[in-house]
Amino acid sequence: MTSRATIVTAVGRIVEVLAPGPLTELIGGLRAGANNTSLVDRVATSHYRDAVEQLLAVWKGCDDISAQELALALECVADRQELASDQDLSIVWTGPATDVVPLRRTDQVLLEIVRSAQDRLIVVSFAVYKVPELAKALVDACERGVRVAVVLESFSESAGKVDFDMAAALGTEVARHATFYTWPADRRPETPVGTRASLHAKCAVSDARQLLVSSANLTEFALTLNIELGLLVKGGNTPLRVQQHFEQLIISGDLRVV
Repeated sequence: MTSRATIVTAVGRIVEVLAPGPLTELIGGLRAGANNTSLVDRVATSHYRDAVEQLLAVWKGCDDISAQELALALECVADRQELASDQDLSIVWTGPATDVVPLRRTDQVLLEIVRSAQDRLIVVSFAVYKVPELAKALVDACERGVRVAVVLESFSESAGKVDFDMAAALGTEVARHATFYTWPADRRPETPVGTRASLHAKCAVSDARQLLVSSANLTEFALTLNIELGLLVKGGNTPLRVQQHFEQLIISGDLRVV
């Protein structure tokens, strides 16, 4: 009997190989109860037919998967790949420029994400220092109704890994409008020498549609002077999944209100 892993691989492979038209024909044939010969005849080219025959050969060994279930699996994978194809990636950089690749600076991209947020904004960093323009953008976002969460390392929870209150570094106006979270000490694993793990991620995600992942902390030098590298993800399901992940960390108590 064919393993589930084998049929999953076969489904993924044929969705990659077939054009949208032949794939729709195959899914329609499965739902209509067509036999294997008819299913193969539904696709136009020999290359596509070979791919369909390979899928049907694998499916033959799966007695517990119906034609309707196979059609649904093909449709789900196709929808997921279409969503991923809508994703746009670009490089975000702070540091020396070159003439080879045009790049956007970290502070510019981060401010764009904050200023364009309409519903939900999550900003995560290890350190914060001297970023008044970002602080103002966060307050502005809150005032237009955006639910802003700022996740930062904590002086007390980290046992002194940072040497001042990161939330205070953004100013009282941000503290009054946004919700601050940190990773509580009782949820952090210990290192072999007895110290606690660090909240070291740096990212920003807005409205489940834009995601910046960067090496840069929220500091003046990191955003404008240091060599820092990141990726901006627009569209697709990656921003949504990152936002959902942080939301669940808040719900579970792995991130707590400061």
